[in-house]
Amino acid sequence: MPISIPQSVFDKYYEVIDSTFDIFGVTCQLVSIEKREIITPYNPDDNLPDINSINNHRRNGGGHNRGTKTIKDVEVLTDIKLKVYWDQKQWIRTANNLVIPDNSIQTIGYMKDLPQLLKAKSIIVHKGIKDYKEQRFERNGEHIPIGLKQDRYVALFWNRV
Repeated sequence: MPISIPQSVFDKYYEVIDSTFDIFGVTCQLVSIEKREIITPYNPDDNLPDINSINNHRRNGGGHNRGTKTIKDVEVLTDIKLKVYWDQKQWIRTANNLVIPDNSIQTIGYMKDLPQLLKAKSIIVHKGIKDYKEQRFERNGEHIPIGLKQDRYVALFWNRV
């Protein structure tokens, strides 16, 4: 005989877990890269590389010219609230043989924010202390759905850049 769990149990669970984001969550910044075009007057000598290389536009700041347009890679910062766990003892264990390098963190966020998290190149942890020391991390591995029903929360691992 199947057991039927009322929806009110799940609602109460989500209410309690959501409140922990207000208590333990910190504002982080997702770093995404956008390509932006800047119209400039045409200068035929402007596109000559300083170093004779195919990838020269990646070496001097990401800008390269196409006629009268300069295409630049620009970092875009998006604020997001996440729970950040610095100590591996506090991490949600997903497997017994999990191998994560030192100086790594685990973040827990909402599943609705997953597309932004996956699109981000890196993350700046704890916007509140960014003025003292900026701590950047890159995503390590795939996301892990967590919680009851595994459809509301997600965990990710990040390595220090």
